[in-house]
Amino acid sequence: MKTSRLRFRHRLAIALAAFAALGLASPAMAYSVYRAVNADATTGAVAWNAANFGVSGNPPTLSFFYFASDVAAQAGFPAAQCFVKVDLPNTNAPAQGDHDQVGNAGIPVGANPADQPRAFPWQIDFDNNPAGHWSIPKAQITTAPANNAASRVAAAGFHSLAITPASGVTIVNGTLVNCGP
Repeated sequence: MKTSRLRFRHRLAIALAAFAALGLASPAMAYSVYRAVNADATTGAVAWNAANFGVSGNPPTLSFFYFASDVAAQAGFPAAQCFVKVDLPNTNAPAQGDHDQVGNAGIPVGANPADQPRAFPWQIDFDNNPAGHWSIPKAQITTAPANNAASRVAAAGFHSLAITPASGVTIVNGTLVNCGP
């Protein structure tokens, strides 16, 4: 009887240790990139518009930055009202030139067809210029030639991802404490 009880306690201790280790390991394994966005100061609702998701540069891209945590993102962009946070599923310690995917084919982009949206997933690239920089090339977002069309598609696409459970995209507070989709 005493031996049985000891075996049970030993197994229980091992099981609890395994669950604790899994719980501690999962958040640390997440690799997230952030984009600072503006929101309605009263409601905290992100402004899902081209201004928040500006595709620009040469070549044109949509920029994100890696931060180790939400707190680090808030410290890195202290004036940001809110953040769009993207968990990259296939990334741990990227090297320059690495890629990952944002979204999946089962989630609609939800953009105006006139803006010629491309379906998910969109490829995001790590160029580390400046440090921690990731970007989604315009050609991943739309076939339209104009950057403003790509910006509108990006806004619609990230809104769709933010309201879809388990999409890997969430909204994080910045200076506002009630940020949401």
